[in-house]
Amino acid sequence: MSTSPNAPRFFVDRTAVSGARVSLDPQDVRHAALVLRLRDGDPVVVVAKGKAWQAQVASIDNRAAIVVIGSEVELPVTELPQPVIVLQAVPKSNKMDYVVEKVVELGATSIVPVRCERSYGGVSEHKVERWRKIARSAAQQSRRLLIPHVEEPITWEAALQRFAPQAQILVAHEAAAAGSLARALDKRSEALALAIGPEGSFTQAELESARSLGADFVSLGCTVLRTETAAVAMLAAAASLKRWW
Repeated sequence: MSTSPNAPRFFVDRTAVSGARVSLDPQDVRHAALVLRLRDGDPVVVVAKGKAWQAQVASIDNRAAIVVIGSEVELPVTELPQPVIVLQAVPKSNKMDYVVEKVVELGATSIVPVRCERSYGGVSEHKVERWRKIARSAAQQSRRLLIPHVEEPITWEAALQRFAPQAQILVAHEAAAAGSLARALDKRSEALALAIGPEGSFTQAELESARSLGADFVSLGCTVLRTETAAVAMLAAAASLKRWW
């Protein structure tokens, strides 16, 4: 069984073993059958627990698809060399959908919806589940080996307490000095946590809480970005300044 690295790629939830027959996730079946128009015998790549495997479609219709696992295959590294957590204040409407999709494409490790004092966006179990589906789809499309986790929503104070001990927190703020992002990224850290405030910005009390735990305040340029733009710009700038790209 020979499979091109450019063959359609699908995540599977179970551990892959050569010769095993594996069902594709229901949300992938319709795309595979009707959009990609895969047929019996077509080569695909399946990704399980961060590893990629050659596979071949055994059977497919509009309701189910089964593939047969071949051998493990080495693919180009598509994960960033350092964990990047996005702490995103939940915006109103469906703007969080865009944030999740784009930061996953850029390499985020996890996305944490954050409730701030001026947050206007509501959070429900349905929304979190939708964000997880978006993250899975974006990871698959961008050929990543891992699906970033969209976590349960937490408050800003809880986010600071949780991530300050394990990551360098970078808070995007319009009053930060030019060049502050590059200077902050010169520091050594095991992980980055990129914090983006709500439409109404962080309150002074929220900023002081972050400052007291050692967060760095960073500029994203001379213009004021929408909250859904800021996370994307910040992650892209950080990856470039870190020379990950």
